[in-house]
Amino acid sequence: MNASTRRTRFEERVRVERDFLVPVNRRFGAWVPLAGMTAGAIESWRRRASDLDLGVDVERVAALLLEAAARAELLADNSRDVFEAARHIVPDGLGALRDLLENALKVADSA
Repeated sequence: MNASTRRTRFEERVRVERDFLVPVNRRFGAWVPLAGMTAGAIESWRRRASDLDLGVDVERVAALLLEAAARAELLADNSRDVFEAARHIVPDGLGALRDLLENALKVADSA
C-alpha cells in the first residue's frame, strides 16, 4: 500500500465523520456540541445531551453515531491490507445510517 492510498482512506474517514457530526451539531450544537466521533466523545455527548429536552431520542442517536464511527474506522484501517491486499472492503450502509440519523434528529421538528 502506498501513502496515497492511506491518505485517501483517511480523507474518506474524515468525510464520513463530518457527515455525521454536522447534523448532530445542527440540532444540539448550541447547547452540547459533539466534538468528535470517538467512543469517548460520543459517550460524553450522550450524557450531556440526555439532560436536554429537544424531542430527540439521544440514546438512539448515540447508537447510530457509534455504529458510524466503527464503520469509519474500518475505512481507515490499513492493517487489513496485510490480509486482504487484493480486496477492497468498503463498509456499506453508511448512507442508510446517515438517513436514520437525520430521521432521528427530525423528530423534534415535527413535534
